[in-house]
Formats: sequence, structure tokens, C-alpha cells
Amino acid sequence: MHLRIGKTASTRSQDSKGRSSGTPTENKPENKSAENTPEKTPRPVPKGFDPGINPYSLWVHDHPQVLLADPSPGELKAKMAGAPAANGPVVCDLGCGSGNFLLQLAAAHPEKRFAGFELRYKRLVKAARKVERAKLKNVWFLREQAERFLRYFDSGSVEEVYLNFPDPWQKYGQWKHRMVNADFLQGLTRILAPGGRFYLKTDHSGYFLHTLSLLKHVPALEIRAFSNDLLRTPRPGRPIRSEFEDLFRSRRRPIHYLVMEYSSAKR
Repeated sequence: MHLRIGKTASTRSQDSKGRSSGTPTENKPENKSAENTPEKTPRPVPKGFDPGINPYSLWVHDHPQVLLADPSPGELKAKMAGAPAANGPVVCDLGCGSGNFLLQLAAAHPEKRFAGFELRYKRLVKAARKVERAKLKNVWFLREQAERFLRYFDSGSVEEVYLNFPDPWQKYGQWKHRMVNADFLQGLTRILAPGGRFYLKTDHSGYFLHTLSLLKHVPALEIRAFSNDLLRTPRPGRPIRSEFEDLFRSRRRPIHYLVMEYSSAKR
């Protein structure tokens, strides 16, 4: 029922029961049975195509301007350097799915540059198509494990990092698979610019409390916003929400929210 991020180096791998580690297993917004089914007007597949191959693994290469199918740090830097907002702040979305949340951010902030990390082929293809239809020039998607996103950025080069509803890995023995751990938080202090922020949302109170307990070991990350339930303490204005937040809100599940800001003076 959660985005599984952190089981292995992959944020979108399969667990031992064959369930996706990148999307909710019960409350997935998209039709799970259609995960590997082409859309109504799919691109033709080559003659003799092996039906056992996911066609999206081929189509992921059709959008090289916005989708980095085999990414490298140098390729992402080159893409960002050639954008209209070449010197704009950098924003990351970890486990971005089909890109709805990131595309809304990119459309609202054309002066910034956005990078989404996702591993599933179909979601990446859908995200790329949305970017092209919207004619956005400031957003790119990488087929990459979210745990590896730190290697793509230089020190002090990122303004914001978003992590929406990671898998909680509820059992104590599974905590080592969680995306947010001490090493991850220390890594944030390297890539975040002074005043840069990390945004976390989860519907799992244990994950939320565990993250809070880790912060005592990372004094350079200071809490700037905190809520045990966004349904009871809504933020002002009309904040952008992901598909999973809408899903959990519709089920009246408490949504825990945390914003941390990097202070270079306390590093």
C-alpha cells in the first residue's frame, strides 16, 4: 500500500512475493493489471517481437530530450545546462512515478530545474509523454534507483528534495531497507545548498517517528515544518499533492509531514 523505496538499491524492484516495491499493493491509483499493457494507441512493435518483453522497455528510449534511459551524472548536467533556466535551482523528486507531482511543480516554477528518479518503464514513458505534451523545458526523468540520486549532484547544488510516501518497512528487521536512514540524511547535507530543504510525507507513524529520531545525529538539518496529520492541520494556500496523497486523503488516513532545512553553520 506504499511506495517501496529502499529495499535494495532499486526503488522499483520486485519483492519475494512478486509485488512491486515502487507502488501500493492494495491502494494503487493506477490499474495494476494494466501495468505492462500498452495504452490504446501504442507504438507498433517490431515484427517478431518477443511478447515476453515489456514493450515499454523499448519505448523508454523514444524520448531522449526528457527521459534519460541510461543516465549518468554528466548527461544530466549537460541537459540542465542547456535548458532555458540553465542557472536555476535544482529540485528532485524521489520515486516520481508517472510524474504528476513533479510536472505540477515544474509548470508552477519555470525558473527552476526538476529531476525525477523512477525505475519502472511504463511510468517513465507516461511521464515523458506528459512533459512533451505540456512543452515543459525544465524537467527530466531518470531511470535510476532513488538511493543513487546523491551521485548526480555536486555539493550545494540542490535546493529541494521531495520524498512522498516511501515504503515504511514496518518490521524492525526491515528498517535497514528504509530510504531515510542516517547515511541518506548525511548525504543531503552535502548536496543541499544552504537553506535547501527536504520534504517528507508518509502515512506511517512509525516511519515518521523513526525519521525524527535520526535527526538528532544530523544537527545541520533543522525542522522547519511538522504535522502529525495534514487532514487536521492543513497548510495554507493550495499545495501541490501527489496521487498517493489524494488516495490516502480519500481514505481519511493521517498524513505525517516533515520539512527539514539545511544549515551549513551547524554542519
